[in-house]
Amino acid sequence: MDLALHDPASFSLFFIKTITILRIMDIQETIDSLRKVLESVIAPGVESLRLRLDAVEKDLQENGQRLDRLDGRMDQLSGRMDYLAERVNEGFSRVDGRIDTLGSGVNARVDHLAERMEDGFSRMDTRLDALTSAILTMRQPTYPDMVLTRLEKLEQEVQNLRKS
Repeated sequence: MDLALHDPASFSLFFIKTITILRIMDIQETIDSLRKVLESVIAPGVESLRLRLDAVEKDLQENGQRLDRLDGRMDQLSGRMDYLAERVNEGFSRVDGRIDTLGSGVNARVDHLAERMEDGFSRMDTRLDALTSAILTMRQPTYPDMVLTRLEKLEQEVQNLRKS
């Protein structure tokens, strides 16, 4: 049985198995000692004690077999858990990689949009400066100039009428 004892769950399982095996060994030693004592004693009721001791030993063997089956099943489950832990770690690694890729793509898009906006704002500033300059350099007729122009036109019309 190969156990990775660095894993707390595996260590706990190993510890429980070891304690169980040691207890079974202690019980078997006690049964063997009692059997030796009973073989050397000739007394009424010894046969009953031997039968009861046989029953205890039989129960111990059956429980031992059950423990062996349980031990095998625990090993299978432990292996399955290790496999699943590896798969989960692989999955997290893949998801982490995808998140990094998506993050890089989003950052690149945001950077590209920021550059385009910066260029657009720069062009708008240039155009606004040009328009402002054109507006300031254009001669706007003032009120008195407009009145004088109208008066000059009227004077010309009057002179044209006199000539006619």
